[in-house]
Amino acid sequence: MSMHAIESLVEYSVITTATASPVPPLAQSICYSLYQIQNQLDCGYTVLRVRDELEQLGYLSLLPPEQLPEPERSEARRLAIEGGFLKDGTYVDGCSGKCCVTAGTALWKKLLEMGVLPVSAKAELRLLDPLELAEQIVPLASKALAEGDKRGADTLGHWYAFFPLLCVVEGLDDDNAPEPERIQTLLRLLAVPEAFEVAGAYGKEMDFDFEEEEMSFLAGWETPYNQWKEKQESLFPEFCKRIMYKLIEKHDFAEADRYASLTGDENDPSRLLHRCVVSFACHQWLKAQEPGTLPPERLLSLLEVKEGLEYLSGLPLTEQELATCRIYLLQTLVLLGDYPATIEMQRSLFTEAIDKLEQYPEGETKQIQQIALSISYYQMLYTNLPDDYPSKKEWMRKGFPGLMELPGIKRICGELLPEMPQMADTLQGYMEQCDALIQYLK
Repeated sequence: MSMHAIESLVEYSVITTATASPVPPLAQSICYSLYQIQNQLDCGYTVLRVRDELEQLGYLSLLPPEQLPEPERSEARRLAIEGGFLKDGTYVDGCSGKCCVTAGTALWKKLLEMGVLPVSAKAELRLLDPLELAEQIVPLASKALAEGDKRGADTLGHWYAFFPLLCVVEGLDDDNAPEPERIQTLLRLLAVPEAFEVAGAYGKEMDFDFEEEEMSFLAGWETPYNQWKEKQESLFPEFCKRIMYKLIEKHDFAEADRYASLTGDENDPSRLLHRCVVSFACHQWLKAQEPGTLPPERLLSLLEVKEGLEYLSGLPLTEQELATCRIYLLQTLVLLGDYPATIEMQRSLFTEAIDKLEQYPEGETKQIQQIALSISYYQMLYTNLPDDYPSKKEWMRKGFPGLMELPGIKRICGELLPEMPQMADTLQGYMEQCDALIQYLK
Protein backbone atom coordinates (compact mmCIF):
# COMPACT_ATOMS: atom_id res chain seq x y z
CA MET A 1 0.00 0.00 0.00
CA SER A 2 1.31 3.45 -0.87
CA MET A 3 1.87 5.39 2.36
CA HIS A 4 2.49 8.50 0.30
CA ALA A 5 -1.00 8.11 -1.14
CA ILE A 6 -2.58 7.77 2.31
CA GLU A 7 -0.81 10.96 3.37
CA SER A 8 -2.23 12.65 0.26
CA LEU A 9 -5.71 11.35 1.06
CA VAL A 10 -5.51 12.90 4.52
CA GLU A 11 -4.19 16.23 3.22
CA TYR A 12 -6.80 16.57 0.47
CA SER A 13 -9.53 15.64 2.93
CA VAL A 14 -8.37 18.33 5.35
CA ILE A 15 -8.29 20.94 2.57
CA THR A 16 -11.77 19.92 1.40
CA THR A 17 -13.10 20.22 4.94
CA ALA A 18 -11.44 23.59 5.58
CA THR A 19 -12.63 25.14 2.32
CA ALA A 20 -16.22 23.93 2.66
CA SER A 21 -18.94 26.50 3.12
CA PRO A 22 -20.20 26.12 5.71
CA VAL A 23 -17.48 24.21 7.54
CA PRO A 24 -19.04 20.99 8.88
CA PRO A 25 -19.80 20.89 12.63
CA LEU A 26 -17.69 17.73 12.99
CA ALA A 27 -14.59 19.36 11.45
CA GLN A 28 -12.37 18.68 14.47
CA SER A 29 -13.55 15.08 14.69
CA ILE A 30 -12.89 14.66 10.96
CA CYS A 31 -9.28 15.81 11.36
CA TYR A 32 -8.82 13.78 14.53
CA SER A 33 -10.12 10.62 12.83
CA LEU A 34 -8.05 11.16 9.67
CA TYR A 35 -4.80 11.39 11.60
CA GLN A 36 -5.78 8.44 13.80
CA ILE A 37 -6.03 6.36 10.61
CA GLN A 38 -2.74 7.75 9.29
CA ASN A 39 -1.01 6.96 12.57
CA GLN A 40 -1.95 3.28 12.20
CA LEU A 41 0.08 3.11 9.00
CA ASP A 42 3.73 3.66 8.18
CA CYS A 43 3.32 7.36 7.37
CA GLY A 44 5.48 10.36 8.17
CA TYR A 45 4.50 13.37 10.25
CA THR A 46 2.58 15.49 7.75
CA VAL A 47 0.49 17.79 9.93
CA LEU A 48 2.46 20.90 8.95
CA ARG A 49 1.75 20.38 5.24
CA VAL A 50 -1.78 21.65 5.91
CA ARG A 51 -0.91 23.75 8.92
CA ASP A 52 -3.11 26.73 8.03
CA GLU A 53 -6.17 24.59 7.39
CA LEU A 54 -5.73 22.61 10.61
CA GLU A 55 -5.33 25.78 12.64
CA GLN A 56 -8.44 27.22 11.01
CA LEU A 57 -10.42 24.10 11.92
CA GLY A 58 -9.23 24.18 15.53
CA TYR A 59 -7.41 20.86 15.32
CA LEU A 60 -3.89 22.31 15.55
CA SER A 61 -2.46 24.90 17.93
CA LEU A 62 1.13 26.14 17.56
CA LEU A 63 2.46 27.22 20.93
CA PRO A 64 5.88 28.40 22.15
CA PRO A 65 7.44 26.18 24.84
CA GLU A 66 6.84 28.92 27.43
CA GLN A 67 3.09 28.28 27.30
CA LEU A 68 3.42 24.58 28.08
CA PRO A 69 3.29 23.06 31.56
CA GLU A 70 6.17 21.06 32.96
CA PRO A 71 7.66 18.62 32.08
CA GLU A 72 6.61 19.32 28.47
CA ARG A 73 8.03 22.87 28.63
CA SER A 74 11.58 21.71 29.37
CA GLU A 75 11.35 18.95 26.77
CA ALA A 76 10.12 21.39 24.12
CA ARG A 77 12.87 23.90 24.87
CA ARG A 78 15.51 21.21 24.27
CA LEU A 79 13.92 20.33 20.94
CA ALA A 80 13.13 23.87 19.78
CA ILE A 81 16.18 24.22 17.52
CA GLU A 82 16.46 20.81 15.86
CA GLY A 83 12.85 19.68 16.22
CA GLY A 84 11.54 16.34 17.38
CA PHE A 85 8.86 14.62 19.40
CA LEU A 86 7.95 14.97 23.06
CA LYS A 87 7.48 11.78 25.05
CA ASP A 88 3.72 11.95 24.51
CA GLY A 89 4.20 12.13 20.71
CA THR A 90 3.60 15.88 20.32
CA TYR A 91 5.87 17.36 17.64
CA VAL A 92 8.14 20.38 18.14
CA ASP A 93 8.85 22.19 14.88
CA GLY A 94 12.54 22.99 14.49
CA CYS A 95 11.85 25.85 12.04
CA SER A 96 9.51 27.87 14.23
CA GLY A 97 10.47 26.39 17.60
CA LYS A 98 6.78 25.93 18.36
CA CYS A 99 4.94 22.95 19.74
CA CYS A 100 2.30 21.38 17.47
CA VAL A 101 -0.53 20.53 19.83
CA THR A 102 -3.32 18.54 18.17
CA ALA A 103 -6.85 17.97 19.39
CA GLY A 104 -7.46 14.84 21.40
CA THR A 105 -3.98 14.47 22.87
CA ALA A 106 -3.27 14.44 26.59
CA LEU A 107 -1.36 17.74 26.28
CA TRP A 108 -4.32 19.33 24.45
CA LYS A 109 -6.65 18.32 27.28
CA LYS A 110 -4.21 19.64 29.88
CA LEU A 111 -3.89 22.99 28.09
CA LEU A 112 -7.68 23.31 27.89
CA GLU A 113 -7.96 22.76 31.63
CA MET A 114 -5.24 25.36 32.25
CA GLY A 115 -7.04 27.90 30.05
CA VAL A 116 -4.06 28.19 27.68
CA LEU A 117 -6.24 27.13 24.76
CA PRO A 118 -9.41 29.14 24.16
CA VAL A 119 -12.79 27.67 25.03
CA SER A 120 -13.59 27.71 21.30
CA ALA A 121 -10.97 24.99 20.82
CA LYS A 122 -12.87 22.66 23.11
CA ALA A 123 -14.96 20.15 21.23
CA GLU A 124 -16.47 16.75 21.92
CA LEU A 125 -14.28 14.64 19.67
CA ARG A 126 -15.71 11.58 17.97
CA LEU A 127 -13.59 8.87 16.42
CA LEU A 128 -15.25 8.32 13.06
CA ASP A 129 -14.83 5.04 11.21
CA PRO A 130 -13.82 5.15 7.51
CA LEU A 131 -17.40 5.07 6.23
CA GLU A 132 -18.49 7.84 8.60
CA LEU A 133 -15.47 9.87 7.53
CA ALA A 134 -16.23 9.32 3.86
CA GLU A 135 -19.87 10.30 4.41
CA GLN A 136 -18.65 13.60 5.87
CA ILE A 137 -15.88 14.40 3.36
CA VAL A 138 -17.02 12.99 0.00
CA PRO A 139 -20.18 15.15 -0.33
CA LEU A 140 -18.05 18.24 0.38
CA ALA A 141 -15.53 17.20 -2.29
CA SER A 142 -18.32 16.47 -4.76
CA LYS A 143 -19.77 19.92 -4.19
CA ALA A 144 -16.33 21.56 -4.52
CA LEU A 145 -15.72 19.78 -7.84
CA ALA A 146 -19.12 20.87 -9.14
CA GLU A 147 -18.15 24.46 -8.28
CA GLY A 148 -14.89 24.20 -10.24
CA ASP A 149 -12.41 23.37 -7.47
CA LYS A 150 -10.17 20.67 -8.96
CA ARG A 151 -8.94 19.69 -5.51
CA GLY A 152 -12.35 18.11 -5.08
CA ALA A 153 -11.36 15.58 -7.75
CA ASP A 154 -8.15 14.78 -5.87
CA THR A 155 -10.13 14.11 -2.70
CA LEU A 156 -12.71 11.97 -4.51
CA GLY A 157 -10.05 10.02 -6.39
CA HIS A 158 -8.08 9.15 -3.27
CA TRP A 159 -11.21 8.08 -1.39
CA TYR A 160 -12.33 5.90 -4.29
CA ALA A 161 -8.90 4.27 -4.55
CA PHE A 162 -8.29 3.70 -0.86
CA PHE A 163 -11.66 3.37 0.86
CA PRO A 164 -11.50 -0.47 0.60
CA LEU A 165 -8.04 -0.43 2.20
CA LEU A 166 -9.27 1.77 5.02
CA CYS A 167 -12.03 -0.76 5.60
CA VAL A 168 -9.35 -3.45 5.95
CA VAL A 169 -7.44 -1.28 8.43
CA GLU A 170 -10.67 -0.75 10.38
CA GLY A 171 -11.30 -4.50 10.45
CA LEU A 172 -14.60 -4.33 8.59
CA ASP A 173 -15.78 -7.60 7.05
CA ASP A 174 -19.02 -9.37 6.22
CA ASP A 175 -19.70 -10.00 9.91
CA ASN A 176 -19.79 -6.28 10.79
CA ALA A 177 -20.53 -4.84 7.36
CA PRO A 178 -22.27 -1.46 7.01
CA GLU A 179 -25.66 -1.19 5.33
CA PRO A 180 -25.48 -1.72 1.54
CA GLU A 181 -27.45 1.49 0.95
CA ARG A 182 -24.71 3.56 2.59
CA ILE A 183 -22.01 1.96 0.41
CA GLN A 184 -24.01 2.50 -2.77
CA THR A 185 -24.75 6.13 -1.90
CA LEU A 186 -21.04 6.73 -1.33
CA LEU A 187 -20.08 4.94 -4.54
CA ARG A 188 -22.48 7.07 -6.60
CA LEU A 189 -20.70 10.22 -5.40
CA LEU A 190 -17.23 8.79 -6.02
CA ALA A 191 -17.86 7.17 -9.41
CA VAL A 192 -17.13 10.19 -11.61
CA PRO A 193 -14.52 10.51 -14.40
CA GLU A 194 -12.54 13.21 -12.57
CA ALA A 195 -12.09 10.88 -9.60
CA PHE A 196 -11.13 7.95 -11.83
CA GLU A 197 -8.36 10.02 -13.45
CA VAL A 198 -6.80 10.50 -10.01
CA ALA A 199 -7.50 6.96 -8.80
CA GLY A 200 -6.07 5.52 -12.02
CA ALA A 201 -2.56 6.34 -10.86
CA TYR A 202 -3.03 3.73 -8.12
CA GLY A 203 -4.51 1.09 -10.45
CA LYS A 204 -2.47 -1.83 -9.15
CA GLU A 205 -3.37 -1.01 -5.57
CA MET A 206 -7.08 -1.15 -6.38
CA ASP A 207 -6.88 -4.80 -7.47
CA PHE A 208 -8.99 -6.35 -4.71
CA ASP A 209 -10.73 -9.69 -4.48
CA PHE A 210 -13.47 -8.67 -2.09
CA GLU A 211 -14.93 -12.18 -1.77
CA GLU A 212 -11.54 -13.54 -0.74
CA GLU A 213 -11.14 -10.74 1.78
CA GLU A 214 -14.58 -11.58 3.20
CA MET A 215 -15.70 -8.10 2.18
CA SER A 216 -18.51 -8.92 -0.21
CA PHE A 217 -20.26 -5.73 0.93
CA LEU A 218 -17.81 -3.96 -1.43
CA ALA A 219 -18.54 -6.24 -4.40
CA GLY A 220 -18.89 -4.10 -7.51
CA TRP A 221 -16.83 -1.24 -6.07
CA GLU A 222 -14.31 -1.48 -8.91
CA THR A 223 -16.90 -1.93 -11.68
CA PRO A 224 -17.48 1.75 -12.61
CA TYR A 225 -13.72 2.39 -12.69
CA ASN A 226 -13.08 -0.64 -14.91
CA GLN A 227 -15.84 0.44 -17.29
CA TRP A 228 -14.36 3.93 -17.49
CA LYS A 229 -10.85 2.57 -17.92
CA GLU A 230 -11.89 0.40 -20.88
CA LYS A 231 -13.09 3.53 -22.67
CA GLN A 232 -10.02 5.51 -21.66
CA GLU A 233 -7.37 2.81 -22.11
CA SER A 234 -5.82 4.43 -25.15
CA LEU A 235 -5.74 7.85 -23.44
CA PHE A 236 -4.38 6.71 -20.07
CA PRO A 237 -0.67 6.65 -21.01
CA GLU A 238 -0.94 10.22 -22.34
CA PHE A 239 -2.57 11.30 -19.09
CA CYS A 240 0.28 9.72 -17.11
CA LYS A 241 2.86 11.49 -19.29
CA ARG A 242 1.23 14.87 -18.68
CA ILE A 243 1.21 14.32 -14.93
CA MET A 244 4.80 13.04 -15.06
CA TYR A 245 6.11 16.22 -16.70
CA LYS A 246 4.18 18.41 -14.24
CA LEU A 247 5.75 16.51 -11.33
CA ILE A 248 9.22 16.88 -12.87
CA GLU A 249 8.68 20.65 -12.89
CA LYS A 250 7.87 20.44 -9.16
CA HIS A 251 10.99 18.29 -8.55
CA ASP A 252 8.77 15.49 -7.18
CA PHE A 253 10.83 12.84 -8.93
CA ALA A 254 9.64 9.81 -6.93
CA GLU A 255 6.03 10.50 -7.85
CA ALA A 256 7.00 11.36 -11.45
CA ASP A 257 8.75 8.00 -11.74
CA ARG A 258 5.60 6.26 -10.50
CA TYR A 259 3.55 7.90 -13.24
CA ALA A 260 6.27 7.06 -15.79
CA SER A 261 5.95 3.42 -14.73
CA LEU A 262 2.24 3.55 -15.58
CA THR A 263 2.79 4.58 -19.21
CA GLY A 264 3.11 0.92 -20.23
CA ASP A 265 3.87 -2.59 -19.01
CA GLU A 266 7.38 -3.77 -18.14
CA ASN A 267 8.16 -4.73 -21.75
CA ASP A 268 6.91 -1.47 -23.25
CA PRO A 269 9.81 0.69 -24.55
CA SER A 270 7.75 3.81 -23.79
CA ARG A 271 7.78 2.93 -20.09
CA LEU A 272 11.59 2.66 -20.00
CA LEU A 273 11.95 5.85 -22.04
CA HIS A 274 9.84 7.89 -19.64
CA ARG A 275 11.55 6.42 -16.58
CA CYS A 276 14.87 7.47 -18.15
CA VAL A 277 13.51 10.99 -18.72
CA VAL A 278 12.49 11.29 -15.05
CA SER A 279 15.79 9.92 -13.72
CA PHE A 280 17.84 12.16 -16.03
CA ALA A 281 15.86 15.21 -14.87
CA CYS A 282 16.52 14.27 -11.25
CA HIS A 283 20.28 13.82 -11.75
CA GLN A 284 20.44 17.12 -13.64
CA TRP A 285 18.60 18.86 -10.78
CA LEU A 286 20.89 17.25 -8.19
CA LYS A 287 23.93 18.96 -9.75
CA ALA A 288 22.62 22.29 -8.44
CA GLN A 289 21.85 20.96 -4.95
CA GLU A 290 23.95 20.66 -1.82
CA PRO A 291 26.64 17.93 -2.00
CA GLY A 292 25.34 14.68 -0.58
CA THR A 293 21.73 15.19 -1.71
CA LEU A 294 20.56 11.77 -2.87
CA PRO A 295 17.96 10.82 -5.49
CA PRO A 296 14.88 8.77 -4.50
CA GLU A 297 15.72 5.08 -4.15
CA ARG A 298 13.68 3.74 -7.07
CA LEU A 299 15.17 6.05 -9.67
CA LEU A 300 17.69 4.83 -12.23
CA SER A 301 21.34 5.75 -11.82
CA LEU A 302 22.83 7.97 -14.51
CA LEU A 303 24.69 4.98 -15.98
CA GLU A 304 21.43 3.02 -16.04
CA VAL A 305 19.81 5.94 -17.85
CA LYS A 306 22.61 5.86 -20.45
CA GLU A 307 22.32 2.09 -20.91
CA GLY A 308 18.53 2.30 -21.15
CA LEU A 309 18.62 5.05 -23.78
CA GLU A 310 21.31 3.25 -25.80
CA TYR A 311 19.15 0.12 -25.78
CA LEU A 312 16.07 2.09 -26.83
CA SER A 313 17.98 3.80 -29.66
CA GLY A 314 18.26 0.43 -31.38
CA LEU A 315 14.53 -0.31 -31.24
CA PRO A 316 11.88 0.58 -33.85
CA LEU A 317 10.46 3.52 -31.91
CA THR A 318 8.15 6.17 -33.29
CA GLU A 319 9.92 9.18 -34.79
CA GLN A 320 9.00 11.33 -31.78
CA GLU A 321 10.13 8.70 -29.25
CA LEU A 322 13.42 8.19 -31.10
CA ALA A 323 14.06 11.95 -31.15
CA THR A 324 13.31 12.17 -27.41
CA CYS A 325 15.58 9.20 -26.75
CA ARG A 326 18.51 10.69 -28.66
CA ILE A 327 18.18 14.15 -27.13
CA TYR A 328 18.24 12.70 -23.61
CA LEU A 329 21.09 10.31 -24.44
CA LEU A 330 23.18 13.24 -25.68
CA GLN A 331 22.44 15.22 -22.51
CA THR A 332 23.20 12.16 -20.36
CA LEU A 333 26.66 11.91 -21.95
CA VAL A 334 27.17 15.59 -21.10
CA LEU A 335 26.09 15.02 -17.51
CA LEU A 336 28.46 12.04 -17.24
CA GLY A 337 31.30 14.21 -18.55
CA ASP A 338 31.97 11.90 -21.50
CA TYR A 339 32.73 14.74 -23.92
CA PRO A 340 34.38 12.70 -26.72
CA ALA A 341 31.22 10.57 -26.89
CA THR A 342 29.12 13.74 -26.74
CA ILE A 343 30.92 15.21 -29.78
CA GLU A 344 30.70 11.93 -31.70
CA MET A 345 26.98 11.59 -31.07
CA GLN A 346 26.27 15.22 -31.91
CA ARG A 347 28.09 14.88 -35.24
CA SER A 348 26.15 11.70 -36.00
CA LEU A 349 22.82 13.41 -35.27
CA PHE A 350 23.68 16.39 -37.45
CA THR A 351 24.81 14.14 -40.31
CA GLU A 352 21.32 12.60 -40.31
CA ALA A 353 19.66 16.01 -40.07
CA ILE A 354 21.69 17.36 -43.02
CA ASP A 355 20.78 14.33 -45.14
CA LYS A 356 17.08 14.97 -44.46
CA LEU A 357 17.46 18.67 -45.20
CA GLU A 358 19.03 17.91 -48.58
CA GLN A 359 15.75 16.36 -49.67
CA TYR A 360 13.90 19.69 -49.31
CA PRO A 361 13.33 21.80 -52.45
CA GLU A 362 15.53 24.86 -52.83
CA GLY A 363 14.05 28.12 -51.58
CA GLU A 364 13.71 30.46 -48.62
CA THR A 365 12.16 27.79 -46.37
CA LYS A 366 15.13 25.47 -46.87
CA GLN A 367 17.55 28.37 -46.35
CA ILE A 368 15.94 29.29 -43.01
CA GLN A 369 16.14 25.66 -41.89
CA GLN A 370 19.83 25.51 -42.89
CA ILE A 371 20.48 28.61 -40.81
CA ALA A 372 18.61 27.20 -37.80
CA LEU A 373 20.40 23.84 -38.06
CA SER A 374 23.82 25.48 -38.39
CA ILE A 375 23.25 27.80 -35.43
CA SER A 376 22.06 24.90 -33.28
CA TYR A 377 25.24 22.91 -34.06
CA TYR A 378 27.54 25.67 -32.77
CA GLN A 379 25.24 26.49 -29.87
CA MET A 380 25.14 22.87 -28.73
CA LEU A 381 28.94 22.61 -28.77
CA TYR A 382 29.14 25.86 -26.82
CA THR A 383 26.59 24.68 -24.25
CA ASN A 384 27.54 21.02 -23.91
CA LEU A 385 31.33 21.35 -23.65
CA PRO A 386 32.83 23.05 -20.58
CA ASP A 387 35.08 26.06 -21.20
CA ASP A 388 38.10 24.15 -19.88
CA TYR A 389 37.65 21.33 -22.41
CA PRO A 390 40.95 21.53 -24.35
CA SER A 391 39.64 21.42 -27.93
CA LYS A 392 36.27 23.15 -27.44
CA LYS A 393 37.07 26.22 -29.56
CA GLU A 394 38.86 24.09 -32.13
CA TRP A 395 35.74 21.96 -32.66
CA MET A 396 33.61 25.08 -32.97
CA ARG A 397 35.99 26.77 -35.43
CA LYS A 398 36.28 23.80 -37.78
CA GLY A 399 32.50 23.75 -38.41
CA PHE A 400 30.77 20.77 -39.97
CA PRO A 401 30.36 19.60 -43.60
CA GLY A 402 27.01 20.68 -44.97
CA LEU A 403 26.51 23.47 -42.41
CA MET A 404 27.19 27.19 -42.74
CA GLU A 405 29.99 28.91 -40.86
CA LEU A 406 29.09 31.61 -38.34
CA PRO A 407 30.11 34.66 -40.46
CA GLY A 408 28.18 33.21 -43.41
CA ILE A 409 25.08 32.69 -41.26
CA LYS A 410 25.18 36.30 -40.11
CA ARG A 411 25.68 37.61 -43.65
CA ILE A 412 22.78 35.61 -45.11
CA CYS A 413 20.47 36.61 -42.24
CA GLY A 414 21.26 40.24 -43.02
CA GLU A 415 20.45 39.70 -46.70
CA LEU A 416 17.14 38.02 -45.87
CA LEU A 417 15.95 40.71 -43.45
CA PRO A 418 14.53 43.12 -46.09
CA GLU A 419 13.12 40.22 -48.13
CA MET A 420 11.37 38.50 -45.21
CA PRO A 421 10.05 41.18 -42.82
CA GLN A 422 7.72 38.59 -41.23
CA MET A 423 10.85 36.73 -40.02
CA ALA A 424 12.62 39.84 -38.73
CA ASP A 425 12.63 38.87 -35.04
CA THR A 426 13.86 35.35 -35.78
CA LEU A 427 16.61 36.50 -38.15
CA GLN A 428 17.72 39.23 -35.75
CA GLY A 429 17.93 36.61 -33.00
CA TYR A 430 20.12 34.39 -35.17
CA MET A 431 22.43 37.32 -35.91
CA GLU A 432 22.78 38.10 -32.20
CA GLN A 433 23.63 34.45 -31.48
CA CYS A 434 26.28 34.57 -34.23
CA ASP A 435 27.79 37.73 -32.73
CA ALA A 436 27.99 36.12 -29.27
CA LEU A 437 29.58 32.92 -30.58
CA ILE A 438 32.04 34.78 -32.85
CA GLN A 439 33.06 36.96 -29.90
CA TYR A 440 33.61 33.82 -27.79
CA LEU A 441 35.89 32.30 -30.44
CA LYS A 442 38.17 35.34 -30.68
